[in-house]
Amino acid sequence: MTGKTLKIILAFLLFASSLVAQNSEKVKTAQSLFQMLETYHYNPPKRNCALSNHIFESLVKTLDPYGLFFTGETISSFKPYRDSLCTPNSSLISEFINIVTDKYRNQLSLADSIVDRCFGSPINLTETDSLILEPEDASKRPKNNLELEVRWKKWIKQGMLRSLMYSGNDSALINSPIIPDSLYAKGSLLAKKSMIREKRWINQLMNYSGGIENFVINSYFNSITSCYDPHSNYFSDNEKEKFESSLSKENYAFGFELGSNLNEEVIISRVLPGSPLWYSKKLDKGDVILKIKIPEQEAIDLTFAGIEEIDNIFRTLNGDGVEMTIRKLNGSISKVELTKGKFDTKENQTLGFILKGEKPVGYIWFSAFYTEFGRYGNVGCSIDFLKEMVKLKESGANGLIIDLRNNPGGSEGEAMENAANFDAKGPFAIRKNKEGGQNILEKTNAIQWYDGPVVVLVNGSSASASELLAAILQDYGRAVIIGTNTFGKASEQLVFPVGQRMRPRNFTANPPPEIKDFAKVTTGRLYRVSGKSYQKVGVLPDIVLPDVLDNFISRESALPFALKNDSVGSSVKFSALTKLPLDTMALLSKSRIMKSEKFRQVSNLNNSMKTLMSNKNKVTLQLGQYKNDADKRKQL
Repeated sequence: MTGKTLKIILAFLLFASSLVAQNSEKVKTAQSLFQMLETYHYNPPKRNCALSNHIFESLVKTLDPYGLFFTGETISSFKPYRDSLCTPNSSLISEFINIVTDKYRNQLSLADSIVDRCFGSPINLTETDSLILEPEDASKRPKNNLELEVRWKKWIKQGMLRSLMYSGNDSALINSPIIPDSLYAKGSLLAKKSMIREKRWINQLMNYSGGIENFVINSYFNSITSCYDPHSNYFSDNEKEKFESSLSKENYAFGFELGSNLNEEVIISRVLPGSPLWYSKKLDKGDVILKIKIPEQEAIDLTFAGIEEIDNIFRTLNGDGVEMTIRKLNGSISKVELTKGKFDTKENQTLGFILKGEKPVGYIWFSAFYTEFGRYGNVGCSIDFLKEMVKLKESGANGLIIDLRNNPGGSEGEAMENAANFDAKGPFAIRKNKEGGQNILEKTNAIQWYDGPVVVLVNGSSASASELLAAILQDYGRAVIIGTNTFGKASEQLVFPVGQRMRPRNFTANPPPEIKDFAKVTTGRLYRVSGKSYQKVGVLPDIVLPDVLDNFISRESALPFALKNDSVGSSVKFSALTKLPLDTMALLSKSRIMKSEKFRQVSNLNNSMKTLMSNKNKVTLQLGQYKNDADKRKQL
């Protein structure tokens, strides 16, 4: 044996032992995660075979949501472990993760070769066929690799049909009665684009940041938390940073968003207003990202990289500069140097203005209940909301419309601060913990800034803190709630650094650098001052208005493992305003809606969409029928 060969073997053994050590540490994290969930989750399920099977099924779906990698035979090979994924036996869990990782890697490699074979032969889009997009259970997945290849052929067909109809192809050809097969034939531009897209996706999974082993075990962690309730999550440190940024008014980033063009290349889809990049004018919408050069590292070729992969690269750069090679819209190639900076993101903002009609009415919209966790003072949406409200009041507004439609929520504290603007100190709601203990949510030393009439607009995407504010104003008779049933989330979460003496930690508090794992855990439930809950049912509007998006919205009641609706005995004393004639108002509104041509169109549109959406998991693969369905969707 030569010295060179010996060095290679030793290097491999060191690498292998390093992976084993990393996996061993990660498996310990799983045990800490279970312990944390059992200790702090509001309603933790028993660690038994049933929970283990739920975790197993969630993991398989996470790794392969479309049934394109795992076959029935593959899943059967995991059978010895599926009842034991809650076990404190770390060696067994480690063995399971290693086997899943190896199988997943092999099946991804197989899928890559299947894609090559599929595009190596003619693709027929005229024969009658159909595809179930997401297999509902293991019995709907391909039984073996032969059936897997058949499914891939169908998957590729639906991808090409989708690109053909929705990706801005020649409208004259697409809208003609007969679509020439040259558009999708073997070797056509569409076929090449589709092949690049599928291979890029597989490549992204095979080259996951941190390794495929990391992807599998992180998916396992999230499969664990998802089986406790829909809002408990595992976060790596990078994912924690993303979540923190989403709830903050200030953003620390490069200042752009990513998208893809018709050639499936990753592009700059938007430069964020107010960011350093926006002022520098170094990048433009539509610029194609070709390479990234991190200091003291080789340039990264992004030919087959996906949006998520590139996004992860940028997010992991903590203030470091980066050189990016881009192709401008005119075809020229240039290099630009970028550095992260802090700026007020326009995603989290509050806007107010006067609606001029018979009487001037104020209107306020805000994107979310954003805040700065760990900071106190003039931060958060409640301060911005108050500023807008005072300006509108001074401008002579005779009433106020608060638009919470599509507001996903955020900080519970910000919701109560906003409620205090209308009803001072409360009480506002009841919090209940897992031991059954209750405490009243209220504000002290609050000032009522507005005592005029208020309308709150809501829909099925008004969630969490949005629902809390709507419920408070409704219970006190301070507002008329108009729209459709809200989302239905009446629970609260705390974030814990996993394995660190079980101490909850605010997002912006600086944990020790060795902490890389975090868990957002549902620790309590919220109830209205009456003792009733909007969990899983939502806040019901006083006046119902048809919503054009209602059939597209998935509410809490549709999510697996959602907490049930219940109520608590309430001894809370509160004084609501004189009850408004809501029944009369609702009847008058219904009469106006029935006479309104616009609302009649919305109702007809909803009925048509309901029909189209009734079987959205199944698509036709026949070109003519797919075109008909696509035309209907475009018209709607």
